[in-house]
Amino acid sequence: MAEYEGFVASKKTNGLVEILISPTSKGVPGASENINRQICHCAADGPQVSIDAINEVGAAVGDWVLVRRDSSPLIRNALVLVGIPMVGLIAGIITSYFMTACFTALSLMGIFVGGAFVIGGLTIGVLTFRRIYQPAVPVIVRVLKKTSELATATSQECTVASKPDFCEACKMTSRT
Repeated sequence: MAEYEGFVASKKTNGLVEILISPTSKGVPGASENINRQICHCAADGPQVSIDAINEVGAAVGDWVLVRRDSSPLIRNALVLVGIPMVGLIAGIITSYFMTACFTALSLMGIFVGGAFVIGGLTIGVLTFRRIYQPAVPVIVRVLKKTSELATATSQECTVASKPDFCEACKMTSRT
């Protein structure tokens, strides 16, 4: 499960909120180091990702929150879209093998039956995917800091700071 920290930018309909995630490290959150080396980071200090998440904890706009995305729906969806057609392909190869006497005789019927199994596997895979599909929607797990705590931290800590990057609260309030 991937976990990210960000702040609630706006509320949407159906219990969804927009979360702005700005990771402390440079690079795209969740992407491999190889991919991050290929991306140009000259335009900004770091990436900022906006996602929609389910607001189960009742976070308010401006709250610093922990967001979790469960990866099991993604894995299940991929297995259905790849696994079922692969079973059809393997069944088609095995059936064609026995129909053509161990592939010694080239038979049009063997090719037709093998192709039918592959098409059948693809069709069943797509229909099953449409029936069981579930999106992997991120969920707010908990509120790390309330808006009121961030405002207090900004007014107390930032008066001492010589740069806007001094504290976490300054970074968050400069994004809004």
